[in-house]
Amino acid sequence: MKEIIRIVFLTVLLIAQSLSLNAGTTDRTIKNARSDITRFEQQAAGLTASRASTVRRVLKLTTLAHRRLKNSADHENPAWQEINQRFLSLENQLQTLLNTPKNSQNNPHSNPSVSITSAAQPDRSIAPLVSGQRVQVKKLARDISSVIDSLGTTGPSVLQSPKKIKAYQKRMKQFANTLARYPQADDPDVRTARQNYARLAKKLSNEFKRAKKQLAQLGNVQERLKTIEANSRKYAVPPILSPPFSMEQAKAWVQGASNTRTVAEHNIKELNTISQLAYFPDLTGPHQPGHPFDGNDVKQLLWNAKSNLKSVENNYKIMAEGLKNQMLQIEQDVLSRYQENPDSDKRWLFISEGREKEIFNLYNKGMAIAQSSIYLERALGRTPEQALKILEKINQAKKDFIRKRNIALETSKLPQAKSKDRKLLAIAKSIVEKKKYGFGEHGRIILTTDKIADRERKESEINIDKADISLGGDLKMSGTQTTWTYRWKEFRFAVPLKETGSDTWYIWWITAKNFSSGGPRTPLNQWISGKADKGNRILAKNL
Repeated sequence: MKEIIRIVFLTVLLIAQSLSLNAGTTDRTIKNARSDITRFEQQAAGLTASRASTVRRVLKLTTLAHRRLKNSADHENPAWQEINQRFLSLENQLQTLLNTPKNSQNNPHSNPSVSITSAAQPDRSIAPLVSGQRVQVKKLARDISSVIDSLGTTGPSVLQSPKKIKAYQKRMKQFANTLARYPQADDPDVRTARQNYARLAKKLSNEFKRAKKQLAQLGNVQERLKTIEANSRKYAVPPILSPPFSMEQAKAWVQGASNTRTVAEHNIKELNTISQLAYFPDLTGPHQPGHPFDGNDVKQLLWNAKSNLKSVENNYKIMAEGLKNQMLQIEQDVLSRYQENPDSDKRWLFISEGREKEIFNLYNKGMAIAQSSIYLERALGRTPEQALKILEKINQAKKDFIRKRNIALETSKLPQAKSKDRKLLAIAKSIVEKKKYGFGEHGRIILTTDKIADRERKESEINIDKADISLGGDLKMSGTQTTWTYRWKEFRFAVPLKETGSDTWYIWWITAKNFSSGGPRTPLNQWISGKADKGNRILAKNL
């Protein structure tokens, strides 16, 4: 009987690793099936037709285990296919034994007895290699060895490329199919070819792991390069402003130059990292919009970043006097703000909507200007004492703001209820939960008025029907005047509302109204939301 050649294709390894999201149940099924088929192959090793009862038992167990494997989901998994093939081979061999008459073993004129040969124990009945086969096996061993030698293990791994992975998968499958044609496991040339195959599989496995690690470090390289190129264009070197120029012009230039330097330094760092880790396809000429970046594009982007950095440094020297004036302005505009007590009625300065973003933008802008001055002074060979001091002050001001913001958040509480009227609370709840207002998730409702108040106002509208000018130049107009009287009841309440898509809460101050009369579009005799103001942020634990 032809030997069962159990060769683990590299495709199993590579695809199984790359499809790790689906590896849970399928991996366990395949693992169990691999264990089963190995055990049954060992039990079947050496069986002959004379041991029919044992053959039937092993065949029955093999069929049941094979059925479990076929019930699993991923039939496209190469590992599943390899184990399935082993089951089919063993079942065929066992069935062949059962179909062999028992007395044929004692008949000298019958065919040689059929038995199952374990993969670990080569079948002695297999014919040795003929000269032509030996030439092919030796060539196969050389081909595999050549692939081993050509596979690099330093620098960016070629297995970052899906095309390269597919190429190696195809090559390994070709090698495995060729090896399967030579079951002469004891032959030294076959053994060499198999050993080379195992070496290549191991090397590819290690290289795939290295590529996977590099890809994890790199993330989406093409997106990173796209961002680098876009930022390089967006934050180009601003033209030099020659004195005299206004303070506003100086601020804009410094901000632009600071952005250019920051982006250039970041791009250089990014590109150096990418160059050391990322594998790129063959060079395809200048980069075209919409096409993938290659190694040549990375070099060009790096050159651009270094050129921008050099231009910024030169331009800073020219702008020295302007930056000195900027430092004075920063000290006046940034450091004098937000000195109020956060545990007071001024806490809204620190936790009202958009306040933190506004002040952080202000601090970051000041820090960028101060940092720009630091770059300038150092480029000139001087110690940037003034800029360093201002930068330190800005950093401290930012820390102070964060500390005050935290105090304001900790002390931000719902107001004291002025009433606990259940009817009013129910009305307020119905308003907050009306879908048309889109208030969303809410917390405890607090009545901020102790009772319902009656309100009234009038609105008039004049429609001019006719306008005449007398001989004396007097303008006379006639028309109709419509007056609407609005009468309503109202009360006010506060309620914490959760921001959509986040865990942030703000206190809202809402006026509930019920109109008994009004204009043509006024909803009458129903409670509606009137004015709704978004107040301070509040922590969930303070709700």
